[in-house]
Amino acid sequence: MEDIQLLSFSINNWGHLYSLQQAISHNKQLTGREINISSRILNKPFLKNHDTPVIIKFLQVDQTPDYPTANQGTHVLGQMLLTNNKLETCIQVDRNVFEELRKNLMEYADIEGIHIIITLGLLSNNDHWQDGETLQIIKLDYAMKGDA
Repeated sequence: MEDIQLLSFSINNWGHLYSLQQAISHNKQLTGREINISSRILNKPFLKNHDTPVIIKFLQVDQTPDYPTANQGTHVLGQMLLTNNKLETCIQVDRNVFEELRKNLMEYADIEGIHIIITLGLLSNNDHWQDGETLQIIKLDYAMKGDA
């Protein structure tokens, strides 16, 4: 049975992009909206304690995506790839989910002393993530944390 590996990190950079090019190339039914989050994951044994950049792209789509079910009965939110010690994923979300995410990021990102913490849950059979390996994302939580 696969184990759930949890990786948490603070967002240190995010961007909100409206792209005319994407809106024009509507053949993939993208609305031209995306949110890009970038950060670094530090000192995680699952990543061999490497300083690992992580990029998460959320794409707003017109229809609710079909999220398959993993063996544990949880929904697979997307796939994350580790290549050259860098993690990347692109997750499609519907308009309501996208707007909630955008609102929360914009509302809290600029408040002094507030950090947005992302926690990823990934399915893996291994003790370490191997380069070139893609894992299923079954958890993606974000929380706001204030300085004490």
